[in-house]
Amino acid sequence: MFTAETVDILDQSDELSACIKDSYIYQEYIEAKHQLETNFEVKILRQKFDQIKSHYDDCLRFGRYHPDYSRVMKETRQQKRAYEMHPVVSEFKTKETALQDLLDEVISIVSYSVSSNVKVDTGNPFFSSESHGGGCSTGGSCGCST
Repeated sequence: MFTAETVDILDQSDELSACIKDSYIYQEYIEAKHQLETNFEVKILRQKFDQIKSHYDDCLRFGRYHPDYSRVMKETRQQKRAYEMHPVVSEFKTKETALQDLLDEVISIVSYSVSSNVKVDTGNPFFSSESHGGGCSTGGSCGCST
């Protein structure tokens, strides 16, 4: 059952979403994503990685007993590194992380404004909840806020 208050909260969340989409962080992410999806070199590297990855998955079923185990493992690591070290892919991952950090911060601010006892799973083990008065009661570095 929707109340006027619920509708107002949903409208405000739509406004917050629009603000995030208008941010330079989101715009840079969208541009980096477009570059990733349209760059010919990246497509070739991704195809090569996907091909060797299928052999990798086959090797995992048999482990070290697979006749091509060492070669496939080495090639998989090389192809993955070549893909991830490409400047377009690297730039995308940087922009993706920046956007995720922004979303984590927004989620934390909203959650802690409701209650300081809210547990926030940011998905980032390095995110500091201490700036919001949280922190793990067990003394660990889990990132939870109890």
